[in-house]
Amino acid sequence: MKSPMMSALVIGASRGIGRQIALTLARNGYGVTVAAKTVESTERLPGSIHTVVDEIQRDGGVAFPVQCDCRQESDVRNAVRVTHERFGRLDAVIYNAGAITWQPVLETPLKRLDLMLDVNVRGAYVTVQESVPVMLQQKFGRLVLVAPPIYNRFFKGKTPYSITKVGMTVLAMGLANELRDTGVSICTLWPATVIQSHVTDVMHVPRSHMRTPDIFADAVCRIVQEPTDKLNGKVLLDEDYLRSEGMTDFTRYRCDPDVEPPRMMPRALPDLTVQEEHEQLNILNKDSKLLNGKVLLDEDYLRSEGVTDFTRYRCDPDVEPPRMMPRALPDLTVQEEHEQLNILNKDSKL
Repeated sequence: MKSPMMSALVIGASRGIGRQIALTLARNGYGVTVAAKTVESTERLPGSIHTVVDEIQRDGGVAFPVQCDCRQESDVRNAVRVTHERFGRLDAVIYNAGAITWQPVLETPLKRLDLMLDVNVRGAYVTVQESVPVMLQQKFGRLVLVAPPIYNRFFKGKTPYSITKVGMTVLAMGLANELRDTGVSICTLWPATVIQSHVTDVMHVPRSHMRTPDIFADAVCRIVQEPTDKLNGKVLLDEDYLRSEGMTDFTRYRCDPDVEPPRMMPRALPDLTVQEEHEQLNILNKDSKLLNGKVLLDEDYLRSEGVTDFTRYRCDPDVEPPRMMPRALPDLTVQEEHEQLNILNKDSKL
């Protein structure tokens, strides 16, 4: 029998942040599908979909385990289907699955990049494609991708990983335009400080440098409970979002109760909008995908090199073609651009 309770699908929920998200949502009345690849807890990788479901059920909550390798479309499709069939609706989807290697380009094998692309970008893309149609049909839904804000310092020393995580952010920001006024919204969320996890325990990260995963889970819970679409397309940090909702005391989230952990995210993030943000471009068909991934624009670079006459490049010799790129592009640097982050060792494989 279908239940009228709100439902949530958490992908990547067997341990760490994902586990806490599942627990917090269940405590707030959600029926939770706990989805992850791990079905058996081991000493090396403690936690599984079954251990998390057991925790929720012992606490009086409602949860079901679903094995889900996010690299397999059929697994993601099944997780969405099971959630919808069990609860009769799909209210929230949180994509927390992730693969990570913090290494420079020349030290990251292609095989490792492929894994990060498959899990981070492709897995999120498949999750969106499978869940959004269900949400659109019911005219309500909240999607949260665990992905970072876009700024230059984030790329340093871990460019391959950054490519795959920023791709998730672009997915959320772009899809938000397509979801406007539908009742369905998508945003990203990222921690402002290091969050305690099995990985940080193995790496012996000092407790004074970390918060518990509860802060992230509390932010997710508030996001999916937001009745309006004001968060659609937003790129959020857990602490900053909770402050915007009126929270002022964060001592409860300290791992070391006597020490406030250092912030690893910038205080102010770049504004990615441009002056021509709302101008309509009709030069190319509206379905064209134009990706501004370059640092340089051809004309602007040539002008900087002294070229002033561009008539030779006209297709119609009598008409100067309209410009389709903004005159000024966003500055992706942050105030803390050159500060060194030593919280985690640069050679760590997370």
